[in-house]
Amino acid sequence: MKTAKLTTVTLEKSADVARLRDVAMTLANVLQFGSFERTRTVTAVVELGRNAIEHGQKGRATFSLTELAGKPALGLLVTDQGRGIPQEKLQPDGVPSSATGLGLGLRGVQRIATRFGVETGDEGTRVNAVFLPSANLPSGSQLIELATRALDDLSAKDPTAALSEQNRELAEEISERDLLMRELHHRTGNNLALIAALIRMSKSRAEQDETHQVLTELEVRVGALAKAHELMQRGTETGKVELSEMVTEVARTSERAFSGGRLNATIEVACEELRLDSKFAIDIGLIVGELITNAFKYAFVGREEGIIRVEVSGDPKHGIALVVSDNGIGLPADAERPERSNSLGWRLIRTLTFQHDATLTVDSADGLCVRIKFPAQI
Repeated sequence: MKTAKLTTVTLEKSADVARLRDVAMTLANVLQFGSFERTRTVTAVVELGRNAIEHGQKGRATFSLTELAGKPALGLLVTDQGRGIPQEKLQPDGVPSSATGLGLGLRGVQRIATRFGVETGDEGTRVNAVFLPSANLPSGSQLIELATRALDDLSAKDPTAALSEQNRELAEEISERDLLMRELHHRTGNNLALIAALIRMSKSRAEQDETHQVLTELEVRVGALAKAHELMQRGTETGKVELSEMVTEVARTSERAFSGGRLNATIEVACEELRLDSKFAIDIGLIVGELITNAFKYAFVGREEGIIRVEVSGDPKHGIALVVSDNGIGLPADAERPERSNSLGWRLIRTLTFQHDATLTVDSADGLCVRIKFPAQI
């Protein structure tokens, strides 16, 4: 019979010990432990649970049906997130050398269990124990079904405890997912930062003006993505980004990218504090980066200074308004409308605007002013 996991009990507080005891007693009855050996086994299980709570900060106990010496047995794995058992308290084979300190009670559990092992370190402790009943039971799926049915009956008797356990398991899964997502954003952000650095190095060595221009625009785009992943990693709410930080960083990245020439243009940002879904915030950041890039390229031809303004107002419930304007030369009367331009930048702006069902208008009466109205997101 292969080892079959039956159930897991979270160990955080003293009340969890009662649930642990009930589960251990239920499974011991299914495996037909004798009265004395059942008491010893349940006592050992409870001791391991108490140790995990008292010394391990937080833990979990996973019960399973396994096989030992060709007979069905009760398996138990108890893990915790403590600092581990000091090595001086352990013998070379990993078992406690005394019944004092953080190893209190493990020595007694070792005597009760048929098989016993301890793995410990700075990341926590894992105690693996197997309890073999004296009864001769047939192994196989029938025993697993009996154990599953008995645990279901136990949950039915105390639905509050079962629901509490399910809620905590769900909370742990969500927490683990959030941690993995933050790690993913951290690594992605680091990779994007490296790419941005390589772009800047390549730009500094570019001899052709056109190459320099293309790398500058690419630096702004990659910088916006890198900042988004940084904010997602730092955020306490997974999948949300603080838009004001996002837009401000895009503006600063653009200023750095386009600095060094004869043009001295400043960017003013006025953005309300808004926590938006990461996809929405990234798209706004990319649009802002493209509009700022266009202003640097075309708004101040023949001039040595200028001002670019970025304003964001509203909220997800009622809609968000983005306005990017400049005090540049505006559009000549016979110039192609920028929103109809076939350039990569304007194609990107139109695509992102369309994806969010937003409306885009361009006013060139005094400089150039681009307004994008995003509808309510909730």
